[in-house]
Amino acid sequence: MPSQLAMPLVKALGIFGLVCAIVAGFPDAKTYAAEEFNDVQCQVDFADKDLCNLKFFSKFMSARLIKSGSNVRIPYSSIYRWSYENASLRKMKGIFSTSVEHIHVFTIFYRDKDLGSPEKLIIDFDDIKYVPGLKSLLIDILPQAQAPTGS
Repeated sequence: MPSQLAMPLVKALGIFGLVCAIVAGFPDAKTYAAEEFNDVQCQVDFADKDLCNLKFFSKFMSARLIKSGSNVRIPYSSIYRWSYENASLRKMKGIFSTSVEHIHVFTIFYRDKDLGSPEKLIIDFDDIKYVPGLKSLLIDILPQAQAPTGS
């Protein structure tokens, strides 16, 4: 009788082991759907800057522009270059005072999937917490597209 009680447990452990082995057997099976950058500033070509949310999927990235309500979908295969720059901007705070704002800018150059024309997506934000994640994600997804001057 004790062996009949142990059989369901053995079967469950066997199935679990088989599933783990199958999942471990997929090399480089990465998913980027969990990679999300919210409330950053985006600019698509000559449009005004807009608050946007970026999401990275397995074959494309998506920039959802909040004010305009549009969604820019960029397949990774259409990206031919990207770069990162950081800069300090001096802004007028009042009549006699100025402040310095530090910004981080990622520029993604891609070709429109229908027309083939060059397009660009500019992502800028002033919080450094997004830099390591976004930079490592772009290097991981598109190592060949990194601009030589990107630091």
